[in-house]
Amino acid sequence: MADSAGLLNRCRESNPYRGFESRPLRLQFNMRHAELITYGLEDDAAERLRTLLSQRGVGVRTTRQPGACLNLLRQGATGVLLLRVGRDLEVEFDLLARTAQQFPHVAPVVCGDADHPRLAGLAWDLGASAVFMPPPDLQRLGETIVRLLPE
Repeated sequence: MADSAGLLNRCRESNPYRGFESRPLRLQFNMRHAELITYGLEDDAAERLRTLLSQRGVGVRTTRQPGACLNLLRQGATGVLLLRVGRDLEVEFDLLARTAQQFPHVAPVVCGDADHPRLAGLAWDLGASAVFMPPPDLQRLGETIVRLLPE
């Protein structure tokens, strides 16, 4: 009997999980929440959208470089890409086309400053889920973004 008690104590001491028995079990899930990624949006507009969408549990990530935007999408971001066009059309429409082709789980939304039917048509052709030229008021844009987010 003394031998079995000694063996039990040695097993307890060599147990790699020793000390964890009384701790509560915490599970971590790698769950992604839907978010809005912006490209080319001014800081004040992005902040107003962040305020509006945070009430609905939507995170907002702002990018200024196409590479940074694509990296966020590669990391598994799901949701909406809000793409402001009008500064560098070649880069912006390339980003739109790549997003639509490589990340079908992301809904690209294009906003432009002026009414330009040809650019709007090109945005639709390249895979935009919504196009606003000129951009709507922030409330309407926020409602569109929420509608496009995955359930």
